[in-house]
Amino acid sequence: MKLLNDISQFSEWEKVLVNSIDKIVVILAVCSVPATIASLSRISLSGFQISMGLHVAIAISLVTIAIMRHKFTIKFKLNVVLLITVLVSFVGVLNWGLLGNGILWSVLSIIFVTLYYGIKSGALCAAAFLFYVSIVGYLYINGVIQPQVDPSVYAISLSGWLTGVIGALLPLSITIVIIGTLYEAARHSLLKLEQQRVEITILAERDDLTGIYNARVFHKMLQQAIERSKRHDSWVYLINIDLDNFKTINDNYGHHAGDAILCYIAKQLLNVTRGEDTLCRVGGDEFLMLIESPHRHQPEELEAVIERIRAAIEIPYIYEKTKLSIKGSIGYAEYNAKATPHLKNKDDILKEADKEMFKNKKVSRSQEIS
Repeated sequence: MKLLNDISQFSEWEKVLVNSIDKIVVILAVCSVPATIASLSRISLSGFQISMGLHVAIAISLVTIAIMRHKFTIKFKLNVVLLITVLVSFVGVLNWGLLGNGILWSVLSIIFVTLYYGIKSGALCAAAFLFYVSIVGYLYINGVIQPQVDPSVYAISLSGWLTGVIGALLPLSITIVIIGTLYEAARHSLLKLEQQRVEITILAERDDLTGIYNARVFHKMLQQAIERSKRHDSWVYLINIDLDNFKTINDNYGHHAGDAILCYIAKQLLNVTRGEDTLCRVGGDEFLMLIESPHRHQPEELEAVIERIRAAIEIPYIYEKTKLSIKGSIGYAEYNAKATPHLKNKDDILKEADKEMFKNKKVSRSQEIS
């Protein structure tokens, strides 16, 4: 993973990592002071050791970086954190063996390397630490390296306990910060992805203007309704609604008025549509309504539905203080696998509803002429 100085160039994952660096630097700086004091408290038991000098230098460096952290580049802070964890672990294991927290710090170093440079780099780091710790352990076991203090005395000393607790608490605290930061970032990303998925689904399924289903989704739902009808011997009703004077409104008042009318009609149709029914705009000024029923509707029942639709459509719409009246031609087709054998598929049903709608349109025109 390439480390960049400009956070704006980072991927989302890299931003999560680098945003946690300042938290880690501050925690390291705060904890390094008592940790250094605890480390120096062991002088009475072991004399001054290399690790103690390193702890002093690290504490001074961390406090300085924490105070001036906004002046340093992200790459610099990342490398400082990595260098500190590696040095503390290497020197700690060599100087104190199992009496110190070097191995715990080596685990933290591996975590950092993995997060910032990838799994392969983390695996190589883990292998290097394993090799190093194995060699140091071999040297301790064979007496080549002697403990800096009597283990039995160290185990009951205040300085030993202070160093053990603080030295262990620091890498654990940093690990918690990393995990917490990544958890929140992952949670945020998942919520964001879910929101985007919903938005994409809506865009794919909905008509851009009116917000109701588009033709592609409606055809899919009609096919599913046909399949259910075949399985359960139920009935499918397809109602075709076409606005009669929509072109006149567009020509006289403009497309903004036409769009407002289409949105208004969609809303009116939704008001007379049951929750289990499906409404869509198939393009232009044509709407389709899909109704499923376990039994066949009587003609008067269908006429009542159509009249509700017609009444909803014909409620005038006020556009810029002008009352615009809309009328619609409505036709329907009914389908049942056994009762309507002449309707083979959804295209036949659509054509049937379309044909009935045009019949209604002709009747309306003839009535207007007469």
